[in-house]
Amino acid sequence: MRTILVTTLCTLMALTAFALDVGKPTPSLTIQMNGGGSLQLSQYRGKVVALAFMLTTCPHCQNLTKLLSTISKEYEGKGVQIVGCAFNDDAPQLLPQFIQQNGGPFPVGYCPRQSVMNYVSYSEASGKPFYVPHMVFLDRRGVIRGDFAGESDFMSHPDVNIRTELDQLLKTGAPTSAAAPKR
Repeated sequence: MRTILVTTLCTLMALTAFALDVGKPTPSLTIQMNGGGSLQLSQYRGKVVALAFMLTTCPHCQNLTKLLSTISKEYEGKGVQIVGCAFNDDAPQLLPQFIQQNGGPFPVGYCPRQSVMNYVSYSEASGKPFYVPHMVFLDRRGVIRGDFAGESDFMSHPDVNIRTELDQLLKTGAPTSAAAPKR
């Protein structure tokens, strides 16, 4: 019983830390693709999006990318799009090898660190470290429905939690335009 209570409290604290962004439309984010070109998150409107921010040199991020490859195949054709975004300074050079060793059937690109920090509303002034991998989930309308930092309990069981989050977002369907949040 005590373990359940502690786990629940930790989860609530982790969710509270990022609750300010949940329910807001996703900010604009351009991800540069390896070999040229770019993608915008807005191009996936109509799909549930799982966005993973990572470092190409991080073992946890490498493991998550392998897991996301499996999940991407499982959810193929169900209206889910997984996207990876590396943001370490040398990501453009390291991304080809990272994708070859860990990647899968979903787009993995890169963008500047400051773009990622702005996207997740992280401030260096907070004094808190920014842990990776960091996952953000968007509903079909591009509204942020989940934001989970690398140190959160969510990331201690990503195999179960990612699928649960995706299943929940798929069940809710796309809200009608009358229920759209004000922008």
